[in-house]
Amino acid sequence: MKLHVLSALFLLATLGGALPVAAQERGISVRDVIQAPEAAWSRFLSDPAYAEAYDAYDALGEVGYALLEVDPEACRSKRDVLEAAVLKAPVSIALHRARMLCAEALEDDAVAEEALLAVGALSRLALADGRESFWPRPARVMGPLDIYAVLASSGLEFRYEYYPQVEVQRYFPLVVAAWDEELGAERHLSFDYIDTADRIVRGNPFSGYPAQRRSLADSFRDAMAAQGESSDIDLQAIQAFRMAGGKVDALAELRPGAEAGGLQSLATWLLVCARQPDKGCDDGWVDLLLPRAEAEHAAYMTLLAMAYATGVGVGQDLQAAAAMLDAADRRWHRDGATVMFARTWILLDGAPPPAFLVQRMEAARQRGNVLVPAITASWKLAAKGVPQLDPTELRALADPANNGVGKGYALLVNYHRQREEALVANGWMKYAADAGDPDAQAATGIALYGAAKNDAQREDALRLVALGAQGGSAGGARFMAHQGMRRQDWKDAEGWLLAAAVSGNVDALLDLARIYEWERPGIHGTREQAIETYRSLSEEVDSIEARRRLASMALEGRGMAKDPAQAERWLRADAEKGDGESAARLGYAHLTGEIPPGDEAEGARWMERSIAAGYTLAYVEYGNWHFYRSGNALEARRRGIALWRKGVEAGDGMARNNLAWALCTAPEPELFDAAAGLAEAGRLLETASGMPAWIDTAAACHAAAGDHARAIELQQEAMASLTPAEIEADASREQGFAARLALYRAGKRYVEAHRTEADYD
Repeated sequence: MKLHVLSALFLLATLGGALPVAAQERGISVRDVIQAPEAAWSRFLSDPAYAEAYDAYDALGEVGYALLEVDPEACRSKRDVLEAAVLKAPVSIALHRARMLCAEALEDDAVAEEALLAVGALSRLALADGRESFWPRPARVMGPLDIYAVLASSGLEFRYEYYPQVEVQRYFPLVVAAWDEELGAERHLSFDYIDTADRIVRGNPFSGYPAQRRSLADSFRDAMAAQGESSDIDLQAIQAFRMAGGKVDALAELRPGAEAGGLQSLATWLLVCARQPDKGCDDGWVDLLLPRAEAEHAAYMTLLAMAYATGVGVGQDLQAAAAMLDAADRRWHRDGATVMFARTWILLDGAPPPAFLVQRMEAARQRGNVLVPAITASWKLAAKGVPQLDPTELRALADPANNGVGKGYALLVNYHRQREEALVANGWMKYAADAGDPDAQAATGIALYGAAKNDAQREDALRLVALGAQGGSAGGARFMAHQGMRRQDWKDAEGWLLAAAVSGNVDALLDLARIYEWERPGIHGTREQAIETYRSLSEEVDSIEARRRLASMALEGRGMAKDPAQAERWLRADAEKGDGESAARLGYAHLTGEIPPGDEAEGARWMERSIAAGYTLAYVEYGNWHFYRSGNALEARRRGIALWRKGVEAGDGMARNNLAWALCTAPEPELFDAAAGLAEAGRLLETASGMPAWIDTAAACHAAAGDHARAIELQQEAMASLTPAEIEADASREQGFAARLALYRAGKRYVEAHRTEADYD
C-alpha cells in the first residue's frame, strides 16, 4: 500500500516549480459532495482555487489518521485544521473518513453522520459499474490514501496492487485487488490519480501538455519505489527492461521487479521465456512466483496456470494448468482469471490457445460474460486476413462494459475498416471519440479541422485533437505540434511532442529533433541533441528518415562539418536498397551541385530510380528542378510540366498543385493554359482539406480564367486558414497571398516571375 506523497511541495519539486494561480472563492461544501459527488468533482477540477489541495493531506498526519483509527486527543486539538482541510480538498475520501473517525472518537454524532454520508457518496461513485471491465474508465481519486479509504469504507480488504499499463495515457491506472467477503472473491478495481493531479497543477511550463502527465507519473513511481512499494519497483523494472531491448538478454532488468513480487515483471518474464525458449531463461522464476500463488492471490495463481500451460519454470502439464486456472477463477470475481489468462495468451505471437482455455472462455461466454467475446474479437482482429466477428463478439465490443474509455468502439472502427466498410466505421468512430478513445478523438478532430470553414470550427476541432493528444494519441500530439510550428510557437510544439517522443514514438522523435535541429527560439533542446537522436534512430530502429536528415546536415554543414562524401554514402546506401525518397534526395543533390561538382546525368539517373521505386514526389522534385532551376529555358520548363503531369497520373496531389499553378501563372504564352489549369484546380479543391497553398492555386487559376469574383472568394478562404505568424510573414512578401488578393480585386491575374539561383541561396 502506498503512503501519501502527492503534496503541493512534492509537485513543485518534481515539476520544476509551478507558478502561483489566482485564487477564487472556494465553494464546495460537504453537503454539495453528499448531494452531487460527480458535480463536486467537476467543480473541483475546474476551479483554480484548489491548486493547493494536496496540502490538505497534511491534516491526516496531524490527527493520527491510520485508515482504521485516529488519535482522539489530536482530533480534539486539531479539529479546526481538519475541518479546513476537508474544505481545501472536498473530494478526498481519506479526509472525510478521518473527519468521520474523529467525530466518532469525540462522540459528535451529527458531524460523524455527515462525514459518513460524504464518504458513502464518494465511495459509491468510485465503485460505480465498469471498474472491473476489460478496458475500464478508472475511478478518479486524489491519491492512494483515498483508494484505501474507499476499500475500508466499503468492507473490502486490500490484497495487492499493480499497474496494468506501462505508458501514461489519459489515465495511469493502479489496479487494486481487494477481497470481497460477501462475494468470496477478489475484485480488481481500477483507480487513477494522475489525471486528477495533472488537472490541478497549473502554471507549470508544461501544464496543459501530455509531458506534465508523464512527469507526474514518473516522479510518483520513483518516489514510491524508493519507499519499497512493490508495484512501483515492478513498473521501474518493466521500463528498464524495455529500454534495454525487451528480449532474453535484458531479463536481468526484470529481476528487481520480480523479486519485489511485481505482477507485470513476473508476467513479462514468463512471456519472454515462452516466446524465446532459452536454456536458463526461467531460472529462479517460479521460486519468486510461488509465495504469492500459495497465498491464493488470484492473479499470481493465473500466472502459475500459464507456467504449467507453457512449460516455463515448471514441466508442461495442461491438466495442472486447467486445475490451477479453475482455482484462480474461484477466487476472482467475474471469471477474472480466465480473462487474464486469455489476455496474456494473445501476447504469445499467435500461439493457438489450449483447449481447456477455449472451454472455459466458452462457458464464461454462455454465462453472459461480455469480456470474453471482446477478447476473442481482439484475437481475430490481430490475425492476418479479413476478420469475421460473430454477433456475440460484435455486441460485446459495443457493450458499455467494454467502453469505459471507448476501446470496444475503436476495435469496431478497426474491424469495419479492415472489411472496407467505411461508412459503418465512421459511425463507430464517433462513438469511440465520445467515449474517450484518444486516437478516435484525434482522428475525428483532424478530419473536422480539414473540413472547417471558419476559426470557431477550427478551434472546436483542435480542442478535440488536443483531448486525444492528452489521452496518449501520438498522432494527435504531432498534429497539435504542427499547428504550433505553423504559428512559429516552437515552445508549444515542443510541449506537445515531448511525451510521445519520450515514449519512443519514432515520428514524434523525428518531429522534435527537427525543431532542435533548427535551434528554434524558446525550446529546451539543442542541435547536438537532434544529431544524437538521428544517429540513435538510425542505429537502433534503422530509420531511413534519420539518415536522410543527417545527410542534409552534412551537405549544408549544419551542426557538423560539411561532408558531401559522407552525405552521399548515407543516401546511396538506402537508395540502392530501393528507398525512393533517398534516391530522390541523392539525385537532387547531384542536380544542384550539393555533391560537387554537380552531375546532371547522375542526378537524372537517381531521379528515375526514385520514380521506378514508386516515390511519386520525385515527379514533383524533378519537375521543380527543370521548371525553376534550369535557367528558365522554355524546353526545360516544358519538361517540368510534363513530369508534373506524370505525377498527376501517379496520383500525387502536390504534382497536381504544381501543374495547375504553372499552367495558370506562367509568363510564357507557350505554357499558359488557363482552361487546363482550372480543370486541374477543380480536382485539387476536392482534396484540399483546408490547405492554404492549394486553395491559393485554385484562386490563381480562376483569376487566370477571368473569374475574379471566385478568385477573391478562394483567396480569402486560403488566407483565413493562415496563422497570425503566417499572415505577418506574408504581408512582407511582394508576391504573397495578400498581394495576389489585391491583383484579383483589381481584375488582374497573377503572373509568376522567373526564379534565379539567388532565390535558393
